[in-house]
Amino acid sequence: MKQIRIVDEEGKPTRYAYLEHENLKFEFEFYAHEEGEGDYEIIQTVSPEEFEFIATMFGLDPRQDILSLVQEISDSGRGGDLINALNSKEIKNELHKWGSYISFRDSDR
Repeated sequence: MKQIRIVDEEGKPTRYAYLEHENLKFEFEFYAHEEGEGDYEIIQTVSPEEFEFIATMFGLDPRQDILSLVQEISDSGRGGDLINALNSKEIKNELHKWGSYISFRDSDR
């Protein structure tokens, strides 16, 4: 499965994009590194009906395949804009969130 690493203007990865069947998925996972942190995962699913809108929004050719468009958006330093459009629902998507926020800190009794 081909994955596209989406980076923000600072070059930090913000999501990984891939196709699952005909849908475009944007995924991010964070694993706790310190006490009090939790693991979480975000998956945003975009249907093919939105692909032309994404191309038009970023001034790209909608005839290109969607993963090439996403790669071009990320390479141009606009990956953050793409993620913001997903988060604000400007690009319609289905959001799945999962998290485990269990603290292992001992409590004083």
